[in-house]
Amino acid sequence: MGFEKFQLDRKIIQSLEQLDYKEPTPIQNEVIPDLLRGKDLLAIAKTGTGKTAAFVLPILQKILQQKEQNSDEVYLSKLIIAPTRELVLQLEKSILQYGANLDIKIASIYGGSNINPQIKKLQKKVDIVIATTGRLLDLLEQKKISLAKVDTLVLDEADSMLDMGFINDVGTLIAQMPKREQTILCSATLGSHVKKLANEILISPKVIELKAKDKVNEKIEQIAYPVTQEDKLSMLSFLIGSQNMQQVLVFCKTKALADEIVEHLKLDGLKSMAVHGDKTIGARKKAIEQFKEHKIRVLVSTDVASRGLDIEDLFFVINYDLPFSPIDYIHRIGRTARAGNEGLAISLLDQFDMAAIGEIEEYIKQKIPKLKLDGFETDPKIHMIAKKKIIKSQQNEKKSKVGGAFGKKKAKKEAKKAPKIKGKRIIGQKKHHG
Repeated sequence: MGFEKFQLDRKIIQSLEQLDYKEPTPIQNEVIPDLLRGKDLLAIAKTGTGKTAAFVLPILQKILQQKEQNSDEVYLSKLIIAPTRELVLQLEKSILQYGANLDIKIASIYGGSNINPQIKKLQKKVDIVIATTGRLLDLLEQKKISLAKVDTLVLDEADSMLDMGFINDVGTLIAQMPKREQTILCSATLGSHVKKLANEILISPKVIELKAKDKVNEKIEQIAYPVTQEDKLSMLSFLIGSQNMQQVLVFCKTKALADEIVEHLKLDGLKSMAVHGDKTIGARKKAIEQFKEHKIRVLVSTDVASRGLDIEDLFFVINYDLPFSPIDYIHRIGRTARAGNEGLAISLLDQFDMAAIGEIEEYIKQKIPKLKLDGFETDPKIHMIAKKKIIKSQQNEKKSKVGGAFGKKKAKKEAKKAPKIKGKRIIGQKKHHG
């Protein structure tokens, strides 16, 4: 029966048919009926599972029903909060697609851009507001928006929101919603902070946790190149140029580093742009559009700026450095191999990345091949780190085998042989006469 079994309005079904949506995904099958009944939801699901449609379709259905009952009273009844501007814009795009045949008014509220057009949009009747916490709080303080009639609240990518320190902002915003009847909390992971927030704001929720057997899309090939820190930029340029990569998304951890990488790539004749928190929303949108249209070859992004970044047919993702957590690694490389396509994820490893790659491999339960690139030396410290791990494990194994009285006697005997130091003179050594 497809989406018809949910008894959604015919106009919503038509929008889904135009998008070639035939069958609901597992999360949509699980949660749409409960959300239509008004139940709270805790959904632990990563990008690509269909979670956005899972909560947006019931929201659109409810707006239609409310308008049929009393159109004059419907104003800003649905609020979606997201951690970044990019995700806000991605959500807006999705809602406009799902509601293409509906008269639904949406306002996207985010920082890094002129606030006046956003205020102007809010002065008209809107049904759904999608917002980042900072700009929403600014508008509340200026009394340019009221959340008094919000009956449905969605917190999307709640784990990222909490990691970025927005927990107090979320609490302040929730306090402004006296008519809140339904709360939807979506997160890629279920950490202690997410659990605590869920316990505080959800009432008898439907809980769904989608655990993929393979945490990484099997269509993504993963490889790594050990390299000295000094040669990383040169290796990056060489890989892109020698392999004739035409559309490459490069990730790094800091804004300053993103700018440095772009400058280096430009000097090597590779058209590049960066997206990060210090860029205006206009500059970021321009960079992403030029990247999608193949007007630039390389887009360099920080982890936070990449949230909501969706580029069809992207094949190459390069980790200039490794992120702080394995989850972020999965988010990074998940930008390739979308919609059933294949992809390649390359990581450049200096000595500071060695501990992180071990944690990632343990988390995804996969070994990532380490390849040598001709003309580039491997940092000797990488070999030292690996060697130390082997020696340490061998020593621990030896200690576990040599124990009891015999082990203690041997240790005492060796301690007696060791020379004692007193001042500058070493006791126990023979005096040498010149």
